[in-house]
Amino acid sequence: MNKLNSDLVSICIPVYEMFEEGAEYLKHSLSRIAEQDYHNIQVVISDHSTNSAIKDLCNEFVDTLNIKHVFNKDSIGSSSANMNNAVQHADGELLKILFQDDFLLHPKAITTQVDSLISSNKKWCITACAHTQNGIYIIDPYQPVFNTNILFNNTLSSPSTLMVYKEYYQQADENLLWFMDTDCYYRLYLTTGEPAICQHINVINRRHPNQITNTLVNNELISFEREYLNQKYNL
Repeated sequence: MNKLNSDLVSICIPVYEMFEEGAEYLKHSLSRIAEQDYHNIQVVISDHSTNSAIKDLCNEFVDTLNIKHVFNKDSIGSSSANMNNAVQHADGELLKILFQDDFLLHPKAITTQVDSLISSNKKWCITACAHTQNGIYIIDPYQPVFNTNILFNNTLSSPSTLMVYKEYYQQADENLLWFMDTDCYYRLYLTTGEPAICQHINVINRRHPNQITNTLVNNELISFEREYLNQKYNL
């Protein structure tokens, strides 16, 4: 086993019903994970659902994936809290965050990002991504660029592009929704420096009507969180 397959990668997926589409999106994502050529993978599912649909789906993959399903009855509705719970149950040296409606593009996605992180000698890595509206056609490729004003200017993209050594993971601020990802990025920058940037597209972010962006985020929330961050960091 070479170095690139020696570190256990925990793919941390916070999930919920997502208006009855959550299980369908997660099944697509798990199928992509099962195709990976990186074999030392653990999948951690933190489940905010009130039914067994996600758990039943996870049971379908127990023969093909090292999968850990955990019901999370705390802070239901908070994606930040659910992501933190997934991380708390992860056993891997490396964490790969992946939201349930997003998915890995190709079988070398994990290997490519691990390679980029290890070869950089940095503590965290952001991968290039693209988008889809139907899970089939890939559109709008995005190349991440780091900037020191990452807190309010997200040039890295969604949490699904992140890979980080578990010991350096910055727990998501559960007071945040819209700025949850950039707040994590900002604290990673303050504590460990800039990320490695993997220019290969490895992750696909799904656009759909039931995204948190389209269901819970509005100008009032953004303004509130911006002021919260100004006070948090004494800006």
